[in-house]
Amino acid sequence: MEPTGLDMGDYKERYQDYDIEVAVEQVLTGVKAHFRVLRESAVVVDWRLVHIDSLWPTEHAAAEAGFRAARDVIDAGLAA
Repeated sequence: MEPTGLDMGDYKERYQDYDIEVAVEQVLTGVKAHFRVLRESAVVVDWRLVHIDSLWPTEHAAAEAGFRAARDVIDAGLAA
């Protein structure tokens, strides 16, 4: 996981043949994360909201949850 872009909370990671982007935002009720999956700059899975289970997640924990959800989608073959 490495930071990307100008905004805090934007991360990217390479997984198999895909690039995963995760955006983490602070909201009134806590932290939320979104992810999308790209292959060669083409969007394969557009932005999806990730449910965060922990009561007080950190930004890092929310980003990890986003990456986990994206990897699960890829592993399930939904991003192919």
